[in-house]
Amino acid sequence: MVITFNQVSFSYTDKPILDNVSFSITDNDKLGVVGNNGCGKSTLLKLILNEEKPKTGKINISGNLKISYLEQEPHFLNNITIFEAVKRNSTSNYEIPDFEIATVLNKLKLFDHNMLTNNLSGGERKRVALACTLLRECDVLMLDEPTNHLDQEMIIWLEGYLKKWKKGLIMVTHDRYFLERVCKKMLEIDFARVYLYEANYEKYLELRAERIERELHEEQKHKSLYKHELMWIRRGVEARRTKSKSRIERFEELAKKKFQTRKEFSFSSLKTYLGKKLITIRNGKKAYGDKVLFNNFNFELNRYDRIGVVGNNGCGKSKLFKILMNEEQLTEGTLDIGETLKIGYMSQHLEIINENITVLKYIEEVSSSIESVDGTINAKELLENFLFEDDKIYGYVKLLSGGEKRRLQFIRVIMQNPNVLILDEPTNDLDLQTLEILEDYLDEFLGPVIVVSHDRYFLDKVCDSLLVFEDLEIHPYLLKFSDFINQEKVKALNTKKENNRPKRRITSTIRNEYNSLMQQMENIEMEISKIEEEIKEQSSSYMTLMDLTKKEEELKADLDKKMNRYLELDEFINMEE
Repeated sequence: MVITFNQVSFSYTDKPILDNVSFSITDNDKLGVVGNNGCGKSTLLKLILNEEKPKTGKINISGNLKISYLEQEPHFLNNITIFEAVKRNSTSNYEIPDFEIATVLNKLKLFDHNMLTNNLSGGERKRVALACTLLRECDVLMLDEPTNHLDQEMIIWLEGYLKKWKKGLIMVTHDRYFLERVCKKMLEIDFARVYLYEANYEKYLELRAERIERELHEEQKHKSLYKHELMWIRRGVEARRTKSKSRIERFEELAKKKFQTRKEFSFSSLKTYLGKKLITIRNGKKAYGDKVLFNNFNFELNRYDRIGVVGNNGCGKSKLFKILMNEEQLTEGTLDIGETLKIGYMSQHLEIINENITVLKYIEEVSSSIESVDGTINAKELLENFLFEDDKIYGYVKLLSGGEKRRLQFIRVIMQNPNVLILDEPTNDLDLQTLEILEDYLDEFLGPVIVVSHDRYFLDKVCDSLLVFEDLEIHPYLLKFSDFINQEKVKALNTKKENNRPKRRITSTIRNEYNSLMQQMENIEMEISKIEEEIKEQSSSYMTLMDLTKKEEELKADLDKKMNRYLELDEFINMEE
C-alpha cells in the first residue's frame, strides 16, 4: 500500500508550502516528518487525509489504505465517558477488547474510565485522542505531536509501543530521541521542497548537513558564473549583436534562479552581576490542604547550575517555580532570594499580553535594544537571529503560529537581560532548528538555569544535574537525565526480578520437620544435662568418665546440627510467608 505525491503544489497565500514535490510512502515505513515551524508538516498530513486539496498535482493512495490520525486539537462528543469514546473505534470487523482499552488508558494515566469527555483538560483530551488513535484498526498510524502533554513515564511507554508497531507510521514530533529510536526514515520539508532520507534522526542530521553544503557550493558556483556572464553581457550594444543567442538565454536563466538564504544564529548576552546569595530554601514544604506536593526540601542555587526539574504530571514542578519566583508561599520552611537576582521566567503557557500589535512592537515594549558580547543589538536584529523574517517582524502577533509565539515569548524573556533563567517547558511547540538555537543560547548563558522539560534530548544537552519529584519529596541527582533513566531502569529490573522470584511451596514434610526440631533439641539438651550430672558422680572412674565425655560431645554436635537446620528452615518459612 502506497501514498504517492506527484508534482504536488500547495499554498495558503502567495508563499508556497509545497512546490512541485514528488515522493512515495509505503505502509511499511516508519517515517518522521521534520521542518521548521510553519513549513507545512501538519498541512502535509491533511493533504494525505484529503482534508486539504493540492493546488496542482495529484495525491494517490492505493490499496484502500486505512489511516488512524491523531490531530493536534482533538474533538469528542460531549457527555460520554472516555472509555466509551475509545470503544467507539470498535467495528463489527474489529472489536477492541475492553481490557486493551483499560490497559492503554491506564498507561496514559487516565485511571478514571468514567470521566466525561466534556470535563477533560487539554492534556487529558490529547491523551484520550492518543488512546483512540492507537487502538483504531488501521494500516498506517499518523501522529501529529503525540508526546505533547505526556510525562516522561508515558513518553517512554509510547516509545516502546511504537518501536514494536509492525505497520506504517507517519509522525510529526519535535522529540529528537523519539525520532532517533522509533523512525527509520525521515521526510524533511525545507523551503517548500521535500527531501526523503533512508535514515534515523542522527544519520539524517549528517545527510542533511552534506546536502546543505552541496547546495551552498552550488550557490557559490552559480553566483560566480552569473557574475562572469554579467560582465560579458555588459560589453556594449554593438558587441552584444555578435553574442551567442544560446549564451544570452543561459544568462537569462541564471538571472532567474534564486537561492534561499539560511540564517546562522549567533547571540550571547553580557554577563551581569550576581551576588553571593542567589536562591536558598530550608526545610521547604508545599501543601494544599491534605495534598502534599513536597516536604523537607533543602535547596541552594549556585552560579553555574544547570538543573533539570522532572517528575510526573501534577507533581508540583510548576508550583515549585512559582515559589522560586515568590509568586506563591511555602506552607512551611523559608525561601531566601538574593537582592541582585534578575530572573527571566518563561511560563509553560502562552501568555501573550497583546496579540493586536506587531511582533517588533511586542518586543520593544520590554526594550528596544540589548547589550551582547558583540555589542548593542536592537530588537529587530534579535528577532532576525531567532529566525523571524520581515513579513513576520512587521506583522501582527495574532498571525503567528503556536511555535512562533512560543519563540517570541522566549525572545521577550531575553530582552529583559536576566542573570537567572527559570524556564517551564520552553521546548513546547518549537521546531528542531529553534530548539538548537535555544540550546546554543543556554550553553553560552552566563548565569544559572533551572528548567522543566519533557524533552529528554534537551535535558541531556542543557542540564548536568536534576531535581526529581519522588514520593512527596524532591531529590537531587548529579546525573544527566539519560543516566538517571538508565539507573532507574536498573532499579526497576532488580525489583522486578526480586518480585518475580519463584515462590517455593512449603510442603507438609518441611513444616513437620520444622515443628519437630524444637522438641528434638529440647530432648538432647535434657540428655546433656543428665550426662553432666553423671560426670560429677563418676569423677573417680577414668574409663566411665571417658565414655560419658565422648557421649556428651556427640550429643552437643548433634544439637549444633539440628540448631543449624532449624534456623535454616525458620528463615525459609518466614521469607516465603
